[in-house]
Amino acid sequence: MKVRYVPFLLIASASVPAMAQDVLLIPDSGSDRVWAFSAVDGGLIDNAFINDPGTVGGINVFDRPLEVLLGSDGNLLVSDQFSDVVSEFAPDGSFIRVFSNGGVRDTDVMDNIRGGHVLTAGPHAGSVLITNSGRLNDLVISQKNVKSLDADDGSEQPDFAFNRYGGIRGPFDVIEYNGEVLVADEGQDKIVRYTLDGKFNEQFVNSISLPQLDFPQQMAIAGNGNLLVCSFSNGVILEFDPSANLVGQYDPGTLDLYRGIAELDNGNLLVTTTTGVYEVTRTGIVVDVEATGTEFRYITRMPVMGRVAEFKPDTESLPMPDPDTRDRDEILADERGES
Repeated sequence: MKVRYVPFLLIASASVPAMAQDVLLIPDSGSDRVWAFSAVDGGLIDNAFINDPGTVGGINVFDRPLEVLLGSDGNLLVSDQFSDVVSEFAPDGSFIRVFSNGGVRDTDVMDNIRGGHVLTAGPHAGSVLITNSGRLNDLVISQKNVKSLDADDGSEQPDFAFNRYGGIRGPFDVIEYNGEVLVADEGQDKIVRYTLDGKFNEQFVNSISLPQLDFPQQMAIAGNGNLLVCSFSNGVILEFDPSANLVGQYDPGTLDLYRGIAELDNGNLLVTTTTGVYEVTRTGIVVDVEATGTEFRYITRMPVMGRVAEFKPDTESLPMPDPDTRDRDEILADERGES
């Protein structure tokens, strides 16, 4: 262990000589649990912060957990690509309920879901946005769009973004950025801008103007206000300023197939790929291998919220794992949930 984690103690306690630290939560969909890492330098804190709740009401709660969302009430929401539901957990990681659609799995509403975001501003503040691949049904709806769920009971609301408006064809992540909402669309290799009430604005960036953008996955906001983007297919990390100008392209040569990203407090980046979790620099150097495994997904910063931890610098590093040797088409199909 690189960080000693002391959960559920009040910061005000004079008997605890420790500093409060944020944590970074990353689902490992291979083991069906959520890991916690230090937001300071990426060191491992807990490899089972959230455990698999098992089957609840006939629903396999964790089948491929993808992203942890911060609920407006302080609870945690986890989107799952193959169980097709969003589930709710307490800040200590304990299971509360299947949140989406009133606890019902309905693939006519959500099917093959990916990342999401809880709106913090605008007329729909608190609503839970979920990127959805969807499938054909009798009404020819719920395909390749951004769903909106009620903050209280998870019931379906009118879709936030339709595939007809803005042309999204494979949404994978959604984020609030500079008073707008951005959607990362792997179907047409672009990032699309929407107003806070879901009206299409324009493209933020696309692969025609920026060939480096190929299968965008997680987006994150850097400390300088820029946007960080994982470009999965061509194995680079992109950084844009608020005007969508490319200001950085980071390419550690030993890594590929980026899924998740977050900026660490030390200025480096924590990234996930199909082989593990890594701390990297903007100059393309792998500083540390924090965890190895093929199924680590998106990264979410969870504020301290009453936790304390005694931070110890990350002094351990795992050996570099072997690269992902699967056929490229097989990798892309599996990532989309098509295999």
